[in-house]
Amino acid sequence: MFVNMNEAFQYLDILILALIAAFVLLRLRSVLGRRTGNEKTDRSSLLYEQPQAGKKEEQSINIRPIADNVTRENERFEQEDFLKGACGAYEMIVTNFENGNKKTLKPLLSDTVMNSFEEVIDQRKSNNETVNFNFIGIESSEILHKDLKKNPMKVTVRFISEMITCIKNSKEEVISGSLNQVQTITDTWTFAKNKNAKTPNWLLVETSD
Repeated sequence: MFVNMNEAFQYLDILILALIAAFVLLRLRSVLGRRTGNEKTDRSSLLYEQPQAGKKEEQSINIRPIADNVTRENERFEQEDFLKGACGAYEMIVTNFENGNKKTLKPLLSDTVMNSFEEVIDQRKSNNETVNFNFIGIESSEILHKDLKKNPMKVTVRFISEMITCIKNSKEEVISGSLNQVQTITDTWTFAKNKNAKTPNWLLVETSD
């Protein structure tokens, strides 16, 4: 009798587990539904995976290295722009030279030219000479020669300008030039720039009449 009772309880446990399993399956089916193969995909849930309409993919910019037979002299050399800058430098250099402003001259000149200008400025100061100077303007400027293949690159320019220069000694006597006479001056200057220079400035490296 006890054996039959134990078997009865075992069957009862199996029946209860089967009922629980059936209940769970029914609940899952009611929540998830059934796949029929005709369901529509909700594409709004996929928007984050698709690129926006009209938006181009990012492209890397490849910079080609300069070939051995192509040097920086082949970069655009705008003659008009260069002459404009050279004329501005010419007026600034001449004006500050005559007024003895060495600090302003230094970043515009090579060491050789700066030393030459300093000697004249210091000599005038030592002689107690004063300079009255008025820059009238540049009549013309012309590039006589340019060499952009070598390093440093060099460009030679001829300037024809007008100015008034009067130098007086310690007794206020005029020893050079005139207080009211306009002089026409012709200068030939050479500017140079190192190809590896970090600044776009050209330095004055040579002067001649």
